[in-house]
Amino acid sequence: MQKGSFIGIDFGTTNTSVVQLLYDEYGHKPVHLGEGGDYPFSSIVAIPRSGGALKFGRDVKKRREELSVDHDIFTSMKSHLGTDDEFIVGYSRFTATDITTKFFQSIKDYISITYNIDIVEAGLAFPVDFSPEARRELRIAAENAGIKVSCFLSESTAAYFANRKEGQAFSRVMVLDWGGGTFDISILHLKKNSVSEVAVFGDKIGGDDIDQAIAERIHAEIVKKSNIANPVSLADMNPVCRDLLIARCERGKIEISNTNDEYELQVINYGEYGTKIVNISVELYSGIIKPIIESRVLKTIKTALSRANLTPACIDAIVVAGGSSNLTPYVEAIRNTFKDSHIILPQNPDWVTAVGAALMQIVGGNYKLNNSLGLYLSDNSIFPILKKDEHGVGSIIENLNFSLTDDTQTANFIFANNDGVPYERVSIPSKGFLNEMINLSARIDDDQIARIRLKNLFMGNEEHEPAKTCEINKLTFYYDISELD
Repeated sequence: MQKGSFIGIDFGTTNTSVVQLLYDEYGHKPVHLGEGGDYPFSSIVAIPRSGGALKFGRDVKKRREELSVDHDIFTSMKSHLGTDDEFIVGYSRFTATDITTKFFQSIKDYISITYNIDIVEAGLAFPVDFSPEARRELRIAAENAGIKVSCFLSESTAAYFANRKEGQAFSRVMVLDWGGGTFDISILHLKKNSVSEVAVFGDKIGGDDIDQAIAERIHAEIVKKSNIANPVSLADMNPVCRDLLIARCERGKIEISNTNDEYELQVINYGEYGTKIVNISVELYSGIIKPIIESRVLKTIKTALSRANLTPACIDAIVVAGGSSNLTPYVEAIRNTFKDSHIILPQNPDWVTAVGAALMQIVGGNYKLNNSLGLYLSDNSIFPILKKDEHGVGSIIENLNFSLTDDTQTANFIFANNDGVPYERVSIPSKGFLNEMINLSARIDDDQIARIRLKNLFMGNEEHEPAKTCEINKLTFYYDISELD
């Protein structure tokens, strides 16, 4: 059993949680390293247009209107990782990785000053559907900030580990981790010393989508209250005014969820509309949020169950985690869908994913595949390349050779799991001779991505005909958790 101090980070779209886990012979104790200890870091950054130090966190959120005069304000930076998006501030140009690096560095400095803890290594959680590029850039941002990434883990599976004591009595547990920008699901099969991912699935939907929907509705109310000849839509409003309205709607959403009472939303200096007051009733709030839950959230849950060949009746318990888990219509929808399942509502839903990321460093990074990754052959069988229980993070397969079955100018490779669910399709050029040989190698890196390299040995050297590489995520893993007992 490893003993000592472990750091877990859940870099969120809206909030970022950092936890120190103190582990000894008596068990583990999580310590929240947030703003004032009780609050995660708000994932909002303000960069001065004239240069200088970045500002971040709840102070920026509170002073957003004031700071917007001479700063550019950025939110939801997590959703831009893995893209080509660039951000211009004054005379400087930033990528999402650049801004995320600055954010991580600011958090690291804050924790060093406030808690006298120097973060040099941490476990990081990521959304299930985070692309290989996004995972790569998340690592780069952390390491550029001086934080070595010791392990990666999907957010929803990490949330289970933080609630393992409550869930360990059940055989099949579904974790629903709904944050500000992503909805992540893990369906897990539990045994005494193991956790197996039966299916993982995610969608880019979160609390931000609800804030946007409420803001659009409030904007419409403001337009109706105003006597303006040519009113503009929310999308065409000044970006500062638009962002401030969305931020106020987020505050209203939280207040209504906590109090189940209407919220008086005051909009000050809202462009040409001036200052307006709009009451958000519980009925209006529910009427906005319920269609989102029914059309997108429940649909995502249904897809995850389908991938696992399960129905709601097969699920013993549900862990409801994430920053959006306290939304009353959402919790009601989960209870109605899983009538016979035990519902686990963590006391600190904003922190559980970071706790799980810290715990996994005790388990170690030797995760094995829970479902084989193979190649469809011409007879519709699947040839296993990376095998269940045998291969996992760190595994390398080299020099598998395949020959063509048809005279064709293109060799097509379809990769799937052992149940026949396809992952990726890759096409590489061929000369059209039956005796051609295609070389395949594969590996699984610690970001839980399988990277497969294909090279036609009859198509010349690497310089003239380079190999093709495909990257596969949404793999499922088996975790030996005996170290935690």
